[in-house]
Amino acid sequence: MERAKAFHTIIVEMTTGMLVLATVAVVILAWIALFGGDRQQRVRDVSDAVVLFATTIGVPMLLLAILSGFRQWPFEAFLHGAIVQNKILTSIIALCFWGTLLFFRLVGGSRVWERKVPTLYGLVLALGGFAFLVFTASIGGTLASKPSGFEELSRAFVETRRTFVFPTAVNALLIGVGILFPVAVFLRGTRK
Repeated sequence: MERAKAFHTIIVEMTTGMLVLATVAVVILAWIALFGGDRQQRVRDVSDAVVLFATTIGVPMLLLAILSGFRQWPFEAFLHGAIVQNKILTSIIALCFWGTLLFFRLVGGSRVWERKVPTLYGLVLALGGFAFLVFTASIGGTLASKPSGFEELSRAFVETRRTFVFPTAVNALLIGVGILFPVAVFLRGTRK
């Protein structure tokens, strides 16, 4: 059991590092798309390479972190433990955000960052993935009896010690982001 906990901790830390790196690179790409113009091509190229590298490693590692997390608790905890259920939910949502960003970049190629709308879509995916990664890590800190300090901030919005369901407005927002942004990116791409 101790080896499984150590393995899970190592995988989570490596995953977090990779995906934070990807988030920073996407923020730089968004800044360039909004304010930098074409003068920043070298920075755009390097940031794109960082996003591709970090998400290509980070997404499979996030999946591995989720799977290794299942070895931490008995099966009954998944069925009846509210905090564990919340951690599973938030980690899967984070995986969806990051997996979508990786897919978006692989399909769109490096030129995807040259236009504002696709870049903003990538930014929404990265920030959403980052937020759910932080939220998941905070729940993990609660489970390990080593709170990070984010628990108090997250509890201002959602109580993680009971199983929660997102409010309808949040569900609508997530569905809207998932549907409208790809449609907008597609429509914008067909006009050029």
